[in-house]
Amino acid sequence: MVYDVIIIGGAAAGLTAALYTSRRAMKTLVVSQDIGGQALLARDIENYPGLLYTSGAELMQLFYKQAKKSGAEFLFNEVKQIKKTNGIFEVITNTKESQAYAIILAFGLTHRHLDVPGEKKFSGQGVSYCATCDAPLYKDKSVAVVGHGEAAYEAAILLSKYAKKVYLIYRQEALRGNQVLIEKINKSKPIDIKYGAMVLEIIGQDKVVGIAICQVKNQTDKEELKVDGVFVEIGFLIKSDLVKGLVDLDSNNQIVITKNCATSTPGIFAAGDATNIEYKQIIVSAGEGAKAGMQAYKFLNNNKSGGVGVDWGINK
Repeated sequence: MVYDVIIIGGAAAGLTAALYTSRRAMKTLVVSQDIGGQALLARDIENYPGLLYTSGAELMQLFYKQAKKSGAEFLFNEVKQIKKTNGIFEVITNTKESQAYAIILAFGLTHRHLDVPGEKKFSGQGVSYCATCDAPLYKDKSVAVVGHGEAAYEAAILLSKYAKKVYLIYRQEALRGNQVLIEKINKSKPIDIKYGAMVLEIIGQDKVVGIAICQVKNQTDKEELKVDGVFVEIGFLIKSDLVKGLVDLDSNNQIVITKNCATSTPGIFAAGDATNIEYKQIIVSAGEGAKAGMQAYKFLNNNKSGGVGVDWGINK
């Protein structure tokens, strides 16, 4: 079967695009490794219109259920390649090849890695990139948070509500940024800040048992901390290698789009944090996803024999 559209990414932009394309009777497949993406890291959301309070995980589940109810299909796998053959796009994963007349790129951002010994080995066995998801697993245990900025601060604060000890491995000599979060960290008894420090190795056998650190300015002086978990909060990367040569990218490897979410390649649209839009917010990504879905519909109506069905009108 050839889908009308394949959407790559299962977070705010991709799920909203899926809702809009499905409601327009487009055969829609969403390919993603998970549901929620970076939004899962948002523990407290109070600025999403219509909801006084929610979490990123709860909000993304609502997006997912609504898209699925509208008819979108889901394939949970990693996309390895996108190519075009005889006017039809092919999306290749580890286990399956799927075809579509249009593509929406909505894969967002991926976590940066420390690239130290033990990180890959213990991923999911004590190494985590989502404190919101895994914090409750470390009740009365010891953990380390590696990183800087608000993501690391929020992770440390959240973990301090569960863990008996939280080491914050921080490369700078003083905390910088959000003063409200910094004040909370300074007042939290479980949090122990290791200033000017970097990670050398994550230690363990079947699971994490410790972390080796040193001073950035004196890397010969090694210290080992006994921890049960390591939370990596050093930011995100745009995984744009997948689309290099397929669509235009800017100097930051972001997908270049028009105001209507079109890329440089006809039939390929993009939305969300992987694009060159300025504001990286859930509500902005959702809006961009809606635009991409509507533009994909318009593209198919103009280019696909027989067009596609429609749920409600579109401005021509």
